[in-house]
Amino acid sequence: MTHHPARSVTRGLGAAVLGSCMTGFGGVFATLTYGMSGLVLTCWRLWFGAGFLLIVLAASGRRLHGAIIRASLLPAAFLAADFYLFFCALKLTSVVDATVLGAIQPALVMVAARRMFNERLRPRDVGWILVAVAGVTVAVLGPGAKGPNALEGDLFAVGAMLMWTGYWLTGKRTRETHDALEFTTCALVLSGIFMIPVWLLSGENILHSHASDWRWIALLAIIPSTGHIILNYAQRYVAASISAAIGCLNPLVASVAAVPILHQPLSPIQLVGVGVGVGAVVMTTTQQRDSLEGDFPPQT
Repeated sequence: MTHHPARSVTRGLGAAVLGSCMTGFGGVFATLTYGMSGLVLTCWRLWFGAGFLLIVLAASGRRLHGAIIRASLLPAAFLAADFYLFFCALKLTSVVDATVLGAIQPALVMVAARRMFNERLRPRDVGWILVAVAGVTVAVLGPGAKGPNALEGDLFAVGAMLMWTGYWLTGKRTRETHDALEFTTCALVLSGIFMIPVWLLSGENILHSHASDWRWIALLAIIPSTGHIILNYAQRYVAASISAAIGCLNPLVASVAAVPILHQPLSPIQLVGVGVGVGAVVMTTTQQRDSLEGDFPPQT
């Protein structure tokens, strides 16, 4: 069935917005697992998430097959590394410090996607993407918040941002020929498998936790994992650069959610950053919705 380009773009943009908001809670939920190390948290988040998506996949009457497994190997490796590095960053520093460097990701995707997917953005698209990045940076950094181990945490966060960029780009390529639910499920299953030897070599006690940690793991498995499916659905209909810019909602949601859940207040300048970031994302999505060119808007 052929979809009307405008309808496909609108649906994809809406999915990118919803998925980015849902995954934005991941860092907050992970921070609340006080009894788990970054490695143990990564393993359980991937295993619980993979189990949840396998149930959803089975309920839909679909199953994993050789082609999707082969296509998901590289994205899954990037995803496993991203989760591990990001959760280690959260254990060393605050959600604010861990998410600020992720704001650079849209700029990296914008450069790489031009070569990988021949994406040709209009100058105003590039401008709004950069405004969104600036807004996110102000929102999460604010007056210069620093965690107790900021330098080490920042290094982990940089690594996580690079791994997420790799997952984003290779995932878009996989989504050109494979279903979103099958791909997301396979990526989580393979990521969970990749973490098994890492855990065994570490010698960590996989059951070391607080009783309250498991409810946050369950929420991590359900809400951000569902967000991943929705984001991967959007990948087929929205240019990688644009969907990455919409992904700026992820740290914005994390910053706002951290106020009532983690009791990390936002300063006035951070509130300005949230407004600027959200406004830039709205402008980006509105312009793309109005375009009828499908995945890649024309060069002007």
